[in-house]
Amino acid sequence: RRDETLLAAAQRSGALPGTVPVVAEADGVELVASVWRWPFDPVVVGLEDAVTPGRTDDLVGSITGARPAVEVIAYRPTERAVVRLTGADGAVAYLKAVPPALLPELVDRHERLLAVGLPVPEVLATDPVRGLVVLRALAGTTFRERIKADLPGWPAPAALGDLLERIHRADPTGLATRAGRVADGIGHAQLVAAVAPELGPALDALTTRFAAEAEAVAARSGVAVHGDLHEGQLIVDGEGSVTGLLDLDDLAVGDPVDDLATLIGHLRFRAGGLDVASPAAERLHGHVCALHDHAATLVGAEAIDVAVAAVLVGLATGPYRVQHDGWPERVAAVVADATALIEPWIDMRGFSAAPHDGLTVDPQSGDRHPLPLTKGRA
Repeated sequence: RRDETLLAAAQRSGALPGTVPVVAEADGVELVASVWRWPFDPVVVGLEDAVTPGRTDDLVGSITGARPAVEVIAYRPTERAVVRLTGADGAVAYLKAVPPALLPELVDRHERLLAVGLPVPEVLATDPVRGLVVLRALAGTTFRERIKADLPGWPAPAALGDLLERIHRADPTGLATRAGRVADGIGHAQLVAAVAPELGPALDALTTRFAAEAEAVAARSGVAVHGDLHEGQLIVDGEGSVTGLLDLDDLAVGDPVDDLATLIGHLRFRAGGLDVASPAAERLHGHVCALHDHAATLVGAEAIDVAVAAVLVGLATGPYRVQHDGWPERVAAVVADATALIEPWIDMRGFSAAPHDGLTVDPQSGDRHPLPLTKGRA
């Protein structure tokens, strides 16, 4: 007996080449899903070789030796995969697989950020036909791993702010333009409302506030942004120094507030899922609030509050997508946190800087309760 993993994806233009189409129909609408076996991704065509020992020795053999051990670190179907390769002597290299047409852009992004002194992995080798790139391993542990294990060495808010400012100094010429987190928040609010209609009033208020931010976002956009900066993308050492910046696939021209907001939003989301009585939760709460306060000094309190709220609405789609136990309560809590962030900047007449009273509104009952995060801007 052999266990196999099947994957599926859907697109507007029908089935992906080389996959098995599965057709479903509901309410007169036809959906075509493309199904394939791991690791035969129809778009990330180099994945099979990347995860098969010996198939990439031509690229990594000089670093790891022949037939290194293979460990899949991350995989987004039809988008990308990251594999850790470890040789018999312990030498490590990372192999990234992307759609071949996107490989030149990925290499270019690494070169741009290296040019401004950022600690991104050096590109050691590429295979344009298979869409494979070998990246130098970086010393340190991800910020996410340090949080989960409650290890010391968390980067200070000022250090993170400096890191992002250096990203924003990178040459934006030729990079794609992304709409930004605030615009994304509008679509995500619609998705959340579809599965949690009882949150409709709160989501409507958030959508209205996001739409009102469009002019401000457009005015401040135009610099290079990481595009997906969360705690898993930062490598840090035991002293809290950032020694690595990962996952440059979404580097684009956009809103400079987005990178701060994405990081803060992910940390707030993680903090909201912890036992509030635990030491780890208390430490993370304090760190998140200090970072949020620092962000407010850099980009303005209103800008960061609204953008973080938009990130949280996007993260609120997660518990339903993975069918997390108790997902309705978790989604409601995240939406309540987002709502609390926009409350200082909205009133019945429109938008204003009304003082925050430190309470959050239950989206179902209307009752007001202390926020989950009780320090700083939270």
